[in-house]
Amino acid sequence: MPADDISLKLLHLLRQAKDYISGEELSEKLAVSRTAIWKRIGSLKKEGFNIEASTRKGYRLIQSEDPYGKVSIQGRITGKILGSSLKFYQEVDSTSNVLKKLAAENAPEGTIVISDAQAAGRGRRGRAWISPAGLGIWMSVLLRPDLHPSQVQTLTLAASAAVMRALVPLGIEGLGIKWPNDIIINGKKVCGILTELSAEAEKVDWVIIGIGLNVNHDHDDFQTEIRDIATSLRLSGRRDSFYNRSEIAANIINELDAVYRGFLDKGPEWVVGEWKKWNVTLGKRVRLISQAGTREAEALDIAPDGRLIVRYDDGTTGEVLSGEVTLRE
Repeated sequence: MPADDISLKLLHLLRQAKDYISGEELSEKLAVSRTAIWKRIGSLKKEGFNIEASTRKGYRLIQSEDPYGKVSIQGRITGKILGSSLKFYQEVDSTSNVLKKLAAENAPEGTIVISDAQAAGRGRRGRAWISPAGLGIWMSVLLRPDLHPSQVQTLTLAASAAVMRALVPLGIEGLGIKWPNDIIINGKKVCGILTELSAEAEKVDWVIIGIGLNVNHDHDDFQTEIRDIATSLRLSGRRDSFYNRSEIAANIINELDAVYRGFLDKGPEWVVGEWKKWNVTLGKRVRLISQAGTREAEALDIAPDGRLIVRYDDGTTGEVLSGEVTLRE
């Protein structure tokens, strides 16, 4: 039995036990040696689980909120494609950089890299994404869809719709998606999504979706220059306590799995329909910033390939594939 499976099943048995459970009983139920039990108990304690050990009684889990880590997240994943291979780190330069190396080594679809902190997190248009320890969710997901490169933009919409599906049950008011993939709360950015790909002329090799979500930040945790435009789940919702990052991370993975399978089964129109449920862009005046310059327009609709359809002030219409969109009052 793989070590990760032992840890998950061991944690389940510890949670079920009302008091101490002996190493012998754990060994019998998991069909592994008592030495293996001892080693996995040690690994769980290193991850932050509060487990008491008694020579005569065995082991007991002191119930408290699960620590943020691999076992806590993996145990909540229920998807069919994503999360079968999950890598968790305390700090990396960028989860997407780590995953690119794994993709080049033929890592399977659904591989996920999560880190408690990033030293060089990246946002759109080359911006830095500050990713301190203990506050947010920084993850990257590997997909290997049988797609033409032109269809990848729809996966960007799929990712933002999946994040929304995971966050809406938290009951935070003002949540929405600004085209194509910024999650905002009352106009302030709480989550960024960055899609990167490797492809040949006609076929995608891999797609990496990077997700950065501000969860338990306080106002002073943001750099001065972004305090007026950034927010966190805690600042917008539960100010007096912290959100469980393991639970939210797993929910995002499960919803992304469901939306990705919906995209493969039902097509891009279905994804666009999901995205539209929470969009805050369509019907609004927007400022479009691209390499060609800056123009203002009215956002009309989303094409099946994820392009934003706009009407310019001169009455002409156009489709926008990339660039930055700012909502105008």
